[in-house]
Amino acid sequence: MNTMSEETAARKYDKKAWDETRLAFSNSLMVDTRLLSLSQNVELPDWPIKGESETPSKYIDFTWEEINEIPGLADRPERIDLLISILKETMAFDDPFGDMVDTVENATEKDDTLGRTLQELEIPQDCPLAYSALSPDTLDFCQAEGIKTIGEFAGFSQNMAQNIVVGGDFKSLLNALMGRDEEGIARYLPFRPHHKGLHLVEAIGLLVGQLSDAERYSLLKRYGKKLNDAQTAKARLSREQIAKLEEILERRVSDMTDFFKADLVDIRKRMNSGTTLQRCFVVLDNEERELIGATILGRILKSSSAVKSEVEPAKSSGGFFSRLFGRR
Repeated sequence: MNTMSEETAARKYDKKAWDETRLAFSNSLMVDTRLLSLSQNVELPDWPIKGESETPSKYIDFTWEEINEIPGLADRPERIDLLISILKETMAFDDPFGDMVDTVENATEKDDTLGRTLQELEIPQDCPLAYSALSPDTLDFCQAEGIKTIGEFAGFSQNMAQNIVVGGDFKSLLNALMGRDEEGIARYLPFRPHHKGLHLVEAIGLLVGQLSDAERYSLLKRYGKKLNDAQTAKARLSREQIAKLEEILERRVSDMTDFFKADLVDIRKRMNSGTTLQRCFVVLDNEERELIGATILGRILKSSSAVKSEVEPAKSSGGFFSRLFGRR
């Protein structure tokens, strides 16, 4: 049986290192980013435990004694060493949001992590945040700060004062970009994991994903999808309300087609080659979003007189359709 001194000598880190690291990391913007993404980002061995909950926040509240008793880590000191290494390397890599900048010269040499992520994933910085799935509150905050594009979001985040506290989906998107978590990025931006760039189909999918149950099921019923009794009960919009909703969605999607011109050309080519429009939407892997998205885009493609409205809609004060007005 190993003595305490022998066990300590065999390990890379000790109790003091864990306490210092976990306390320092508690203020990191990366606290809710998956450890697998963090480990890959700092070029360490992959974090071996799978699952969406495998983030620093799962572990950093535990004491040294407790962390050594957690299932998956108990009797696996090499995993605890790896966890500490990931957190330490991430804090060093996370310099723009840390406290290691002491001089102007150091500040100008910050690692532009967000900029590199956007460049490597070929995410266009001029893409409007209006095409994201960020919440209305977050979009209002961004508007108040003059943040209209993904590039401005990255610039603001990279240079924001350390005393600015952000949370919610702003923090979640920032964490995903910092950790190059492609699945996390795709939850908020029209990004396709394991591919490059942003895409029209995903942008439409995010828009449809923001519909309420009443809005979604009313459209699905109108478009011929068979609903169960519970879904039918939620499809309670009137014909007039559905028509208004379709008008709003068509305006928003038409606006997107102006930005994603190359994608629109590709979709038209595929349709001319015999591919159905709904088939172009299967990458969403969500039958409801595929049907609604394809139907709305199809209405635009079929309408030779469809012209994007140049009138900025008045901001809604809440209530019905409030999430869809004023987000251009």
